[in-house]
Amino acid sequence: MQQVMPDHAGSKRWDSLMHYLGPDTPVKTPDGATWTSDNNRNVLCGSGSAWSIHPSDASVGTAQCDEYAMASTHESGGYPKSVNLVTSGTKCAQFFADKMGDGSANFGLLADTRAVTNGPSGTERCGRAAIPGDQNRGAFAGFPAPSWRMLDGDGFFVTLPGFEHCTSTATTCTWKKIG
Repeated sequence: MQQVMPDHAGSKRWDSLMHYLGPDTPVKTPDGATWTSDNNRNVLCGSGSAWSIHPSDASVGTAQCDEYAMASTHESGGYPKSVNLVTSGTKCAQFFADKMGDGSANFGLLADTRAVTNGPSGTERCGRAAIPGDQNRGAFAGFPAPSWRMLDGDGFFVTLPGFEHCTSTATTCTWKKIG
């Protein structure tokens, strides 16, 4: 998604910073509470987002909804002031993790064609996918923003070593399952 989203959120190649959504954000919910990553996540993956788990091989494990740009950023499709703002996760490119079917232990992120027959167009402002829970929990674990003393709006890049070739929705990107 980083390489195909119109704003290339977080891409060093495109010189497009992501911005941390910190607990000091001035953005508020309708009831006056501070807007959080949970609010962003709910727009894209919550009960009102029409998200359903795509069937996949049992070896994938329990799937969870994951989104890009991450819920902990201003670039999230759920953030009210985002250039990527969408009204629902149904507006995001839809993907799911599954075994590649080539006899290997590799998994891939595949287009969910249940609603959009030809898959993502490459113009979507966000992406969401049914991915293994272990993968989802570990993906951003190395980003301890509070210990780095990041404040709301601080910029950063997200580098994805080994996945730079994933530059279009027609590219197959594989990985080894963790956990």
